[in-house]
Amino acid sequence: MFKQFQVAFLGAAALIGGPASAGSINWGTFGGVKAEYKNVTESGPDIAPPATGLYVPQTPIYTETPNPQLTFLPENFVQTDQNVVFDLQSKSALLAFAVAAKPIVGDPGYLGYALTGNTINMAGTYSVWAPFGAGEMGAGSPASQAKVTMSANYTIQVTGVNWLPYSGGSAINRAMPIVPSDVTVNGPQNAATTGSWAGTDSIDWVALRAAAGIAPGDFVTELSIQYTGQIAAAGVYGKAITQVTNLNVSNPVEPVAVPEPPTLILAGLGAAAAVGHGYRRRKQRQASGESMTNDSDDGAIALTA
Repeated sequence: MFKQFQVAFLGAAALIGGPASAGSINWGTFGGVKAEYKNVTESGPDIAPPATGLYVPQTPIYTETPNPQLTFLPENFVQTDQNVVFDLQSKSALLAFAVAAKPIVGDPGYLGYALTGNTINMAGTYSVWAPFGAGEMGAGSPASQAKVTMSANYTIQVTGVNWLPYSGGSAINRAMPIVPSDVTVNGPQNAATTGSWAGTDSIDWVALRAAAGIAPGDFVTELSIQYTGQIAAAGVYGKAITQVTNLNVSNPVEPVAVPEPPTLILAGLGAAAAVGHGYRRRKQRQASGESMTNDSDDGAIALTA
């Protein structure tokens, strides 16, 4: 029965591998002085605004101390019914948004803020309970089993360079490592097994710049991110619960000073040197011409004499 349970669970989980556009929630745009998270939307097959979804119901929270970040504090969860022979519950959602660093206004010494990294954290809790032994739910009934799984992946791409739109390069696809990513128990159990799970992933900034084809002297000022989170619970006469309690996206920034114009300075010095050299050559030619005239005059007088 356990093998059949695993096959059924994996088959059902495959069906929720990518959220369809059955419903969507437009959270809006959140920002401050340093950056903003633009057009934050949540979409998926399990979403019926405003109450259902993976990251609802609270409005996301934007803060920028010490760095810009957007935080979700969800309350929704999935739970199986321990009184049925097999139950599978799942929830998935696609979170899409752009994070843009802002220009600095009113300070002539700075151009603006530039993005220097991207980190995503997701965490939650679980409880699995397989209370019954074989036959306890009726003649021939299997022993209880309960299982939860948690997974996430995302796509990230540079869409702004030097505070201007950018469409070059390619995106990077990432799978977030989550620990534990699944928990399974078999009955009979006297008490539920409970715990927490968490995942975090920081993008390799050098690899992201390389994928985007950005020159060393240019600054990343906007990213497009699509993040898919999935949770699922399954039970054979078992009770399984899992939920997302926190989702956080953090984007460090640094102020970019107006660069010194070394090229113009060098060009000016070069032009001054060229002018000075030309002046000296003209003076030398003039001096040489006067000397030749004097020599010619001396020669004529000598012949006349």
